[in-house]
Formats: sequence, structure tokens, C-alpha cells
Amino acid sequence: MTVAAARGLWFASARSAELRSEAVGDPQEGEVLVRALYSLVSAGTEMNVYRGEAVSALEVGLPTRKGQFPFPIQFGYQVLGRVEVAGTNARYAEGGLVFCQHPHQDRFVIATDFVYPVVAGLSPRAAAFSNLCNVALNCHLDVPVRLGDCCVVSGLGVIGTFAAHLARKTAATLVLVDPLPARRRFAQSVGADAVVSPDEAVAAVEELSDGRGADVYIEASGAPEALQTALACTGVEGTVAVISYYGSRPAQLTLSPEFHLRRQRIVSSMVGMVGSGLQPRWDKRRGWPPRCTSSRK
Repeated sequence: MTVAAARGLWFASARSAELRSEAVGDPQEGEVLVRALYSLVSAGTEMNVYRGEAVSALEVGLPTRKGQFPFPIQFGYQVLGRVEVAGTNARYAEGGLVFCQHPHQDRFVIATDFVYPVVAGLSPRAAAFSNLCNVALNCHLDVPVRLGDCCVVSGLGVIGTFAAHLARKTAATLVLVDPLPARRRFAQSVGADAVVSPDEAVAAVEELSDGRGADVYIEASGAPEALQTALACTGVEGTVAVISYYGSRPAQLTLSPEFHLRRQRIVSSMVGMVGSGLQPRWDKRRGWPPRCTSSRK
């Protein structure tokens, strides 16, 4: 076996990261050796692990992680790279671009169960965002935005912006919410009916929904206090879909009057599984964005 050196990023303790030398061997059956081109940080789960705010080893359950919970640990899952060597029955050709659910490392061997193809014509830099798009897509599978709905998306980071673009395809009314002016300016490209700050959200939704409130409210901000605004904006029997990950931070809510009197639902959307009774037809590979949301018009 050929053994080469690689560099991997480890979380040594809370808010402490370091590069370590990693031994990389030859890929075996069903594995590929990948050289990384781009590596993305997850602002949710991964940053909670880095800050020491993760609450359970279940949060770092991917088999590609190394170390122990909570520290030291090598954890991450968004690497775009090129296959250097393919093992037997690996399904991917040498030289091909792939997205890998692997921690940040410049070269690594990975089982193809955690490798996804990049659709032809998609740039490597854009393809690096595939998993974040998948989080937004999975939310829309869990809580569909129907034709004619009033939808609100709170938190206009990468995932929230993806969720807003998908919502715009069906929502009759779309309101976007974020406290940062720069994010609100960037989100103007979505074509929403209103892009507002959190303190303007209730009035904007009230006006644009003719007093009914939101049918679907997607909470993607990562701020626990944003859930309270979600309840205030959501209408009778409306649904709040939570794709934010709060880690150990408590989300304290005042449930009366909106939650009780309006019979609202709060739904957890977690990208690790496809829910809502879709499992017989949808698996992770069907929902992978470069394949399911291709560049075809």
C-alpha cells in the first residue's frame, strides 16, 4: 500500500483549530482518493461543534469524522474535489469532480456512499454549496410551499437564500427577513414582495397577507429568538419550519396567544433524513441538488 501525507483540520478544544498531518493510503473497493479543491464551513452544526456548543455525539455521527466527542475531533462535511484514484467498483472515474461529506482535508480516501456527482457544466466553486442547497430543498420536502401561499423566510444566509429562491417558485407572496442590511440588499435578487428587518416583519406580513398571516414560515436564521417572531407572523393552522440548528442555546418562547389560539405547528427539518412519508420514493441521492435542480430551464 502507498502511504502519503495530507493535512487535515482538527478542533482541539472549544474555539481552537489546528492543522494535523494525516496518513492517506490507497483506496480499496468502493472507495476513492480525492484531492480537495474547495472546502465549505457549515455555519450551523460544524460551528456549534467548534464552539463547544454541541450537546450530543449524535450530532457528529458521520462515519467520516475522526477523533472523539467533544474534543479533539475532525468534523466537517462539505468538500468539493477531484478523484485522483478510484478503487474497484467505485462508480466514479479518475479526474471526475465530486462533492464529499468529509472533514476539511487536502487529500483523503472516502467510501462512495458519501460521495456525490457534480452535474456537467456546474463550476466547482458553485458545486461546493451543494449540501447547503440540499438543506433548503429538504425543508421544502418537509413543508411544501403551495401555489398561492404566503411564505416568510427568516435568516438570509446561504441556506435561507436558497430556501427563498425555492419558495419563490410557488409562493404567491414572499417576505424575507434579516437584521443585516447587506443581506437584505443581496436578497433583493430573489424577487420577494418585501425584504424587511425583524422588527418590521409582523406589519409586513399582516399587510401582504390581508391579515391572514403566513401559511409557511421558514426559520433559517440560527437565532433562537427568531422563533418568537415566527409565531407572531404565522396564521391560523400555519406551519413554522425550523431548519436552523441552535445547539445548546435555549429557545425560550411565549406560546400564548399565537401558538395556542392559532393552532400552529412547529416542524423540525433535518437534512440527515427525508421525512414526511417520502422515503419510499426519495432518498438522499434523488434529492441531491446538482442532480435534482439542474441547469435546464
